[in-house]
Amino acid sequence: MKVEQVKIGIVGLGRGAYVGGYVVGLRNACVRAICDINPKKIEEAKKKFIEEKGIPEEELLVFDNYDEMLKSDINTVIIATEAIYHVPFVLKALEAGKHVFSEIPTVNSLEEAKILRKAVKAHPELKYMAGENCCYWAFIDQWKHMYDNGEFGDIVYAESEYLHSQDFREFKEEDYPKGHWRQFSPAIKYVTHNLGPLLYIMNDRCVSVTCMEPDVVYNPYRVRPQNGVALFKTAKGAVIRIMTIFDAYLKFDHNFAMIGTRGTIETDKIKGLGEAHSYARLDSVPGSFRRVSGAKVEIPVTMQYPMEKIENGGHGGADGKMIKAFVECIQNDTPSPIDVDLGIRMSLPGIYAAESADNGSALLTIPDPEDFED
Repeated sequence: MKVEQVKIGIVGLGRGAYVGGYVVGLRNACVRAICDINPKKIEEAKKKFIEEKGIPEEELLVFDNYDEMLKSDINTVIIATEAIYHVPFVLKALEAGKHVFSEIPTVNSLEEAKILRKAVKAHPELKYMAGENCCYWAFIDQWKHMYDNGEFGDIVYAESEYLHSQDFREFKEEDYPKGHWRQFSPAIKYVTHNLGPLLYIMNDRCVSVTCMEPDVVYNPYRVRPQNGVALFKTAKGAVIRIMTIFDAYLKFDHNFAMIGTRGTIETDKIKGLGEAHSYARLDSVPGSFRRVSGAKVEIPVTMQYPMEKIENGGHGGADGKMIKAFVECIQNDTPSPIDVDLGIRMSLPGIYAAESADNGSALLTIPDPEDFED
């Protein structure tokens, strides 16, 4: 369903105000409404959009009730609430006839996955996009181009690590209030930033998983483990290893690698991702595949696209590109760049990985959304 102007309402004004800021300046798109239950967040967002982004105050609708915002003249919603509200708020938006961008994780359970997919499929006139911004890093785009061109052949093994650093001397109980999702959500459940780009590159899906979590506790204010390592088998026969670690005393980073039948590639682990290039051995490059003396081929692409300022979008420009892609798919009535099936395939594996760890690293089968009953 094409619209003349994409008029966006944002719910969840922490992350939402941040990514919503990249709407400003896009052709035939605007932030029309903001919503949160926290008065402080509302005031901060009003200041951001009115004073910093230049939206006239009389043109910005302000709500503390999501249902009321959906009754306004917006035609699109950005959902950036806590994860437990993602699916319920998507369902309400679709029923109200709104296009939807939902932050990740896409779903929190298999049942939610089934409900979400059914709802999205019931509204083919509306766009739904899962907000996996890491798919919009420049080097991920480059790897995808190389994979599609056959540079790596068939992927045998891939891996990624999410290293979310924090100084253990700065742990504070007040940062982990009772009932907050950081208390009870295992780190390995949050796999989309690392698994998502790999599945996107490989055009693949996970079919099974086994996972282990350490018994060592280094943050006393978390209930669930802050570290997990999962091994996934894919439909194409590859193995993917994902490590997610929160609060560790190490650098903040994402590391990626892929090994294929015709080539391999990895990100530089010495430099941070904002500066790291990729290094490959490719059958298509004479000499690089020699067992001992072959030189790795440097791919001089980082997370940020060349000739772009990092202010153009957070996370190395990924946030701005992601929001622009969402708006354009509405304007052009083209398929969602990260549709509901891909969004579910990025999120379900983390849910099953956590369940595997809870059950002695049992090997579990991961359902495919295409097999869900209508």
